[in-house]
Amino acid sequence: MSNQQEEQDLQKFLRDVDEITNLIQGLNSTDPAVQEKAIADTEKRLSSVTEREEKECRHRVDRTLINTRPSAKDLPDQEGLTNPERFMAAVEKDAKERARRRAKNEALANALKEQGNDAFSKGDYAGAVQKYTEGLKKQKDMPALYTNRAQAYIKLQEYEKAVLDCEWALRCDEKDLKAFFHMGRAYLALKQYSKVRQGL
Repeated sequence: MSNQQEEQDLQKFLRDVDEITNLIQGLNSTDPAVQEKAIADTEKRLSSVTEREEKECRHRVDRTLINTRPSAKDLPDQEGLTNPERFMAAVEKDAKERARRRAKNEALANALKEQGNDAFSKGDYAGAVQKYTEGLKKQKDMPALYTNRAQAYIKLQEYEKAVLDCEWALRCDEKDLKAFFHMGRAYLALKQYSKVRQGL
Protein backbone atom coordinates (compact mmCIF):
# COMPACT_ATOMS: atom_id res chain seq x y z
CA MET A 1 0.00 0.00 0.00
CA SER A 2 1.40 3.40 -0.94
CA ASN A 3 1.99 6.21 1.52
CA GLN A 4 -0.64 8.30 -0.28
CA GLN A 5 -3.23 5.54 0.16
CA GLU A 6 -2.31 5.20 3.84
CA GLU A 7 -2.69 8.95 4.29
CA GLN A 8 -6.12 8.89 2.60
CA ASP A 9 -7.21 5.98 4.81
CA LEU A 10 -6.00 7.84 7.91
CA GLN A 11 -7.85 11.01 6.93
CA LYS A 12 -11.06 9.06 6.28
CA PHE A 13 -10.72 7.34 9.65
CA LEU A 14 -10.20 10.68 11.42
CA ARG A 15 -13.27 12.15 9.68
CA ASP A 16 -15.30 9.15 10.81
CA VAL A 17 -14.06 9.58 14.38
CA ASP A 18 -14.99 13.28 14.33
CA GLU A 19 -18.44 12.50 12.95
CA ILE A 20 -19.09 9.78 15.53
CA THR A 21 -17.86 12.07 18.33
CA ASN A 22 -20.31 14.75 17.21
CA LEU A 23 -23.13 12.20 17.13
CA ILE A 24 -22.29 10.99 20.64
CA GLN A 25 -22.22 14.56 21.93
CA GLY A 26 -25.63 15.13 20.36
CA LEU A 27 -27.00 11.97 21.97
CA ASN A 28 -25.69 13.10 25.36
CA SER A 29 -27.21 16.58 25.00
CA THR A 30 -29.84 17.70 27.50
CA ASP A 31 -31.80 19.36 24.68
CA PRO A 32 -34.39 16.85 23.32
CA ALA A 33 -34.33 18.48 19.87
CA VAL A 34 -30.56 18.01 19.63
CA GLN A 35 -30.94 14.39 20.81
CA GLU A 36 -33.61 13.68 18.19
CA LYS A 37 -31.47 15.19 15.43
CA ALA A 38 -28.47 13.13 16.60
CA ILE A 39 -30.58 9.95 16.59
CA ALA A 40 -31.84 10.69 13.08
CA ASP A 41 -28.32 11.45 11.82
CA THR A 42 -26.97 8.29 13.47
CA GLU A 43 -29.69 6.13 11.98
CA LYS A 44 -28.95 7.61 8.55
CA ARG A 45 -25.24 6.83 8.98
CA LEU A 46 -25.98 3.33 10.21
CA SER A 47 -28.29 2.50 7.33
CA SER A 48 -25.43 2.87 4.86
CA VAL A 49 -23.04 0.89 7.06
CA THR A 50 -25.63 -1.78 7.84
CA GLU A 51 -26.27 -2.65 4.21
CA ARG A 52 -22.63 -3.57 3.74
CA GLU A 53 -22.30 -5.42 7.06
CA GLU A 54 -25.48 -7.46 6.73
CA LYS A 55 -24.25 -9.07 3.53
CA GLU A 56 -21.67 -11.04 5.45
CA CYS A 57 -20.59 -11.46 9.02
CA ARG A 58 -16.83 -11.11 9.21
CA HIS A 59 -16.54 -12.62 12.66
CA ARG A 60 -18.33 -15.86 13.32
CA VAL A 61 -19.09 -17.51 16.62
CA ASP A 62 -17.56 -20.96 16.97
CA ARG A 63 -20.57 -23.26 16.94
CA THR A 64 -18.69 -26.55 17.13
CA LEU A 65 -20.74 -29.27 18.78
CA ILE A 66 -19.28 -32.43 20.25
CA ASN A 67 -21.61 -35.39 20.09
CA THR A 68 -21.12 -37.23 23.38
CA ARG A 69 -23.67 -39.92 22.52
CA PRO A 70 -23.37 -40.85 18.84
CA SER A 71 -25.84 -43.33 17.38
CA ALA A 72 -24.63 -46.70 16.15
CA LYS A 73 -24.96 -45.59 12.50
CA ASP A 74 -22.61 -42.65 13.19
CA LEU A 75 -19.83 -44.88 14.53
CA PRO A 76 -17.30 -46.02 11.95
CA ASP A 77 -16.46 -49.68 11.74
CA GLN A 78 -13.14 -50.89 13.13
CA GLU A 79 -11.61 -50.76 9.66
CA GLY A 80 -12.57 -47.09 9.33
CA LEU A 81 -10.72 -46.21 12.51
CA THR A 82 -7.42 -47.60 11.30
CA ASN A 83 -7.65 -46.72 7.60
CA PRO A 84 -6.53 -43.08 7.07
CA GLU A 85 -8.24 -42.78 3.68
CA ARG A 86 -11.60 -43.85 5.08
CA PHE A 87 -11.16 -41.61 8.08
CA MET A 88 -10.41 -38.57 5.89
CA ALA A 89 -13.33 -39.43 3.59
CA ALA A 90 -15.63 -39.56 6.63
CA VAL A 91 -14.30 -36.20 7.88
CA GLU A 92 -14.79 -34.62 4.45
CA LYS A 93 -18.32 -36.03 4.16
CA ASP A 94 -19.17 -34.65 7.60
CA ALA A 95 -17.75 -31.20 6.72
CA LYS A 96 -19.81 -31.08 3.51
CA GLU A 97 -22.97 -32.05 5.38
CA ARG A 98 -22.36 -29.36 8.00
CA ALA A 99 -21.74 -26.74 5.29
CA ARG A 100 -24.96 -27.78 3.53
CA ARG A 101 -26.97 -27.49 6.76
CA ARG A 102 -25.39 -24.13 7.56
CA ALA A 103 -26.22 -22.73 4.11
CA LYS A 104 -29.81 -23.94 4.46
CA ASN A 105 -30.13 -22.43 7.95
CA GLU A 106 -28.56 -19.17 6.77
CA ALA A 107 -31.09 -18.89 3.95
CA LEU A 108 -33.95 -19.55 6.38
CA ALA A 109 -32.55 -16.99 8.84
CA ASN A 110 -32.29 -14.36 6.08
CA ALA A 111 -35.88 -15.02 5.02
CA LEU A 112 -37.06 -14.66 8.63
CA LYS A 113 -35.02 -11.45 8.97
CA GLU A 114 -36.78 -10.00 5.93
CA GLN A 115 -40.16 -10.99 7.40
CA GLY A 116 -39.15 -9.29 10.64
CA ASN A 117 -38.08 -6.19 8.73
CA ASP A 118 -41.48 -6.10 7.01
CA ALA A 119 -43.30 -6.40 10.35
CA PHE A 120 -41.08 -3.67 11.84
CA SER A 121 -41.76 -1.29 8.94
CA LYS A 122 -45.50 -1.81 9.48
CA GLY A 123 -45.18 -0.96 13.19
CA ASP A 124 -45.71 -4.56 14.35
CA TYR A 125 -42.74 -4.59 16.72
CA ALA A 126 -43.84 -7.69 18.65
CA GLY A 127 -44.22 -9.59 15.37
CA ALA A 128 -40.78 -8.39 14.30
CA VAL A 129 -39.27 -9.65 17.57
CA GLN A 130 -40.90 -13.03 16.97
CA LYS A 131 -39.49 -13.32 13.42
CA TYR A 132 -35.99 -12.24 14.48
CA THR A 133 -36.12 -14.76 17.34
CA GLU A 134 -37.10 -17.54 14.91
CA GLY A 135 -34.20 -16.50 12.69
CA LEU A 136 -31.79 -16.71 15.62
CA LYS A 137 -32.93 -20.27 16.26
CA LYS A 138 -31.73 -21.08 12.74
CA GLN A 139 -28.47 -19.12 12.91
CA LYS A 140 -27.15 -17.83 16.22
CA ASP A 141 -24.14 -15.93 14.84
CA MET A 142 -25.96 -13.39 12.67
CA PRO A 143 -25.44 -9.94 14.24
CA ALA A 144 -28.10 -8.28 12.05
CA LEU A 145 -30.79 -10.40 13.71
CA TYR A 146 -29.63 -9.33 17.17
CA THR A 147 -29.43 -5.63 16.30
CA ASN A 148 -32.75 -5.65 14.46
CA ARG A 149 -34.41 -7.37 17.42
CA ALA A 150 -32.77 -4.84 19.77
CA GLN A 151 -34.25 -2.02 17.72
CA ALA A 152 -37.71 -3.64 17.98
CA TYR A 153 -37.23 -4.06 21.74
CA ILE A 154 -36.42 -0.35 22.00
CA LYS A 155 -39.66 0.47 20.21
CA LEU A 156 -41.46 -1.81 22.72
CA GLN A 157 -39.60 -0.03 25.56
CA GLU A 158 -37.92 -3.28 26.64
CA TYR A 159 -34.53 -1.67 27.02
CA GLU A 160 -32.79 -4.36 29.08
CA LYS A 161 -33.54 -6.95 26.39
CA ALA A 162 -32.22 -4.54 23.78
CA VAL A 163 -28.94 -4.20 25.68
CA LEU A 164 -28.58 -7.99 25.89
CA ASP A 165 -29.14 -8.37 22.15
CA CYS A 166 -26.54 -5.70 21.44
CA GLU A 167 -24.05 -7.54 23.63
CA TRP A 168 -24.70 -10.74 21.66
CA ALA A 169 -24.28 -8.89 18.36
CA LEU A 170 -20.93 -7.61 19.57
CA ARG A 171 -19.87 -11.16 20.39
CA CYS A 172 -20.50 -12.01 16.72
CA ASP A 173 -18.86 -8.85 15.39
CA GLU A 174 -16.97 -6.71 17.87
CA LYS A 175 -17.05 -3.69 15.51
CA ASP A 176 -20.79 -3.70 14.78
CA LEU A 177 -21.70 0.01 14.82
CA LYS A 178 -25.42 -0.69 14.83
CA ALA A 179 -25.03 -2.71 18.06
CA PHE A 180 -23.13 0.14 19.73
CA PHE A 181 -25.74 2.65 18.59
CA HIS A 182 -28.76 0.68 19.81
CA MET A 183 -27.01 -0.15 23.08
CA GLY A 184 -26.41 3.56 23.62
CA ARG A 185 -30.07 4.34 22.87
CA ALA A 186 -31.24 1.68 25.33
CA TYR A 187 -28.92 2.95 28.09
CA LEU A 188 -30.09 6.49 27.37
CA ALA A 189 -33.74 5.40 27.81
CA LEU A 190 -32.76 3.61 31.05
CA LYS A 191 -31.10 6.88 32.18
CA GLN A 192 -27.80 5.03 32.68
CA TYR A 193 -25.81 7.89 31.23
CA SER A 194 -22.36 6.61 32.21
CA LYS A 195 -23.06 3.37 30.31
CA VAL A 196 -24.21 5.35 27.26
CA ARG A 197 -20.65 6.49 26.73
CA GLN A 198 -19.31 2.97 27.26
CA GLY A 199 -21.84 1.59 24.77
CA LEU A 200 -20.93 4.16 22.16
